[in-house]
Amino acid sequence: MLPDYQPLPQLGRFINYAGEHLLSEKTDPILHRSTDELMQNVANRLSLKDFGNPYFKEGLNLLLESINQDTNLTFLGKILLKTAIERNLENRLKFVDLINNHPEILSTPLNRPIIIIGLPRSGTTFLHRLLAEDVSNRGLFLWELTHPIPQKGGEDHRRKISKIEYIIYRLVSINMDHIHVIRNNVYEECIWLLAATFKSGAFWAMAPVYSYLEWCLNNDRLKSYEEYLQFLKIFQSQTPGKRLLLKSPAHNGSLTELRHIMPDAILVHTHRHPMAVCNSTNSLIYWAHCNTSKRLDVKKTAESNIHLLHHATQRNLFARKYHGVEVYDIWYEELLNDPIETVKKLYKAHKINLTEKTEANMKAFVSKNPQHKHGKHKYCADDFGIRENQIIEKFEEYMKSFGY
Repeated sequence: MLPDYQPLPQLGRFINYAGEHLLSEKTDPILHRSTDELMQNVANRLSLKDFGNPYFKEGLNLLLESINQDTNLTFLGKILLKTAIERNLENRLKFVDLINNHPEILSTPLNRPIIIIGLPRSGTTFLHRLLAEDVSNRGLFLWELTHPIPQKGGEDHRRKISKIEYIIYRLVSINMDHIHVIRNNVYEECIWLLAATFKSGAFWAMAPVYSYLEWCLNNDRLKSYEEYLQFLKIFQSQTPGKRLLLKSPAHNGSLTELRHIMPDAILVHTHRHPMAVCNSTNSLIYWAHCNTSKRLDVKKTAESNIHLLHHATQRNLFARKYHGVEVYDIWYEELLNDPIETVKKLYKAHKINLTEKTEANMKAFVSKNPQHKHGKHKYCADDFGIRENQIIEKFEEYMKSFGY
């Protein structure tokens, strides 16, 4: 089994050492911080006070409780979580302010979007960035997702701010390019928009917030998806002639909600054997949590990941069977073996024109981005103290449904 700790780069270790030796409860960046205190600090900083519908406070309260009770964060981990929380509170304030001043945005018709759902580690990122080569599609860059609201007046500094944040993060954290390539100016998944609702797996991707994750899985999601739609309309209003191209495995268990808010959306589900999906996801989350935690419960975290994926899969199957949600299915092996033909079939099924120029751009993307370009990602169930049968038993219905 993997160790419960992995060393950070030298700068990250130095920051943790300095922070731990200088820290007291009074100066702790997140310990014992209340929801009201965090909200007031952010509101004062922006000179805004309307956070919109207060439903999000339940999730924020539970997230803070989970951070304090479930995690063992390093000083750097506390800074990263506090920054993420405050940034999403800022996004809420700016979002509500924009909508209040420009209510016409909510009347913006949403062009039929493409939403890639699929299980994590099943080719969703590759397909997403491949389809982004079509100029008719508008993918969303990481800097847009983490800072979705344009600044009022003057020069828009969001891209610069995001670049600085990204550079700092790379300097202090473990390089994970061989698992998932993240850049501030590369198309990324829209799970970060849902973070502003404080009902999002984005926080689980940062730290082992077990009780918060369980609450997210079992709590109603419709209100957060209604706000997600409003965020999308902001992006649509900026480029009315384009089709939004979205992607997040976090949507896998929310087909009913997606269909409710966007009944004509093209839902694309990528499939891969659950064994590979679970082991690869466990590896991704393990290394991500090593960036913020002093010690990890490797097996518990892996079991939580499998529970999360199983829960999402069961909701997905239920929505297909009992709510009649239509989904276009793509298999991982099919996508890797012939990505261009896979796109052609997808476009043909939904009457989307694939121009010669777009096809050439996609072929160039495939050529420039071979599998394992940034190193091979290695993983197995034993790394996490998990038996392979545990995974097979959980996903038996899914495997039967999709030929595994």
